Amino acid sequence: MKTIISLTDFSPNATHAANYALKMSLGLKADLVLCNACLLPIDIPSPYTITWPIEEYDMLSKESTDMLELLKSQLTTWSETLNVDNRFNPRISIKSSFGDLNNMIEALSSTNDIVMVVAGTHDKDGLNTLLQGNTVKNMMNSFDFPLLLVPPTAGFNDIKRIAFATDLTCTKDDIIALESLNKLIEPLTAELILTSINNHPGHTGLNEHFIEQILDAIANQEKCSFLSKRIIRADKIETGLSMLCANERIDMLAMVHHHFNFIKRLFHGSHTLEMAKNINIPLLILNAK
Repeated sequence: MKTIISLTDFSPNATHAANYALKMSLGLKADLVLCNACLLPIDIPSPYTITWPIEEYDMLSKESTDMLELLKSQLTTWSETLNVDNRFNPRISIKSSFGDLNNMIEALSSTNDIVMVVAGTHDKDGLNTLLQGNTVKNMMNSFDFPLLLVPPTAGFNDIKRIAFATDLTCTKDDIIALESLNKLIEPLTAELILTSINNHPGHTGLNEHFIEQILDAIANQEKCSFLSKRIIRADKIETGLSMLCANERIDMLAMVHHHFNFIKRLFHGSHTLEMAKNINIPLLILNAK
């Protein structure tokens, strides 16, 4: 069975993301697993060497499980409200464990068909609730699963328009990611908008013709009846994508996380991380294979 994992630290933003994950579960016809990775007492910075009693671990484990059960109960009630027309009813389960978040998700992937991992972000001052910046980078570099980052401003409307953004640095990755995205969102019957940002206004005519040719080549590799194309003019890629999301009424932005070497990272940076810090709608990060 298809499964969506919702990561939570029980903060308001993480709970908001869990509610969004439930909506995704309904739309994608997937079960939902609510996950919390407890912080080990030995991992908490301290100038002293402390031996933690086993009762401390038991207390943390019980607290995590109790809060997950409460969140599950709330989502189950909301799911029943949303299912008034007898649509798909996802099975909601919980998972709590100590230690590394990546290890927990890898363990879940051995027994579940994970189609997406969902997490909440903080307000525009950064990704500092469940997912600190370094944790986001680690997940982007480690996971083969799509990672959906949900800002607290994201609404719960049905997803009608999804923008797939490419900076044209690696069209092979884009074609593979677009194929995966098509399969993932098929149950949503949403319009998919293939887009790129023209951030070289000094050579607008030639550059846009070249961009359009590449977008056509990408689109022709992956047949989709709901696919359209957009080229946005802006000085910065992040600015152009923000304009696209606002002006085109985009419900979700999808981007590919490329695994560049050091030199390429030095010059290109990470557009996905920059968008994750500032975007007002959910950002779906697809990992390049």
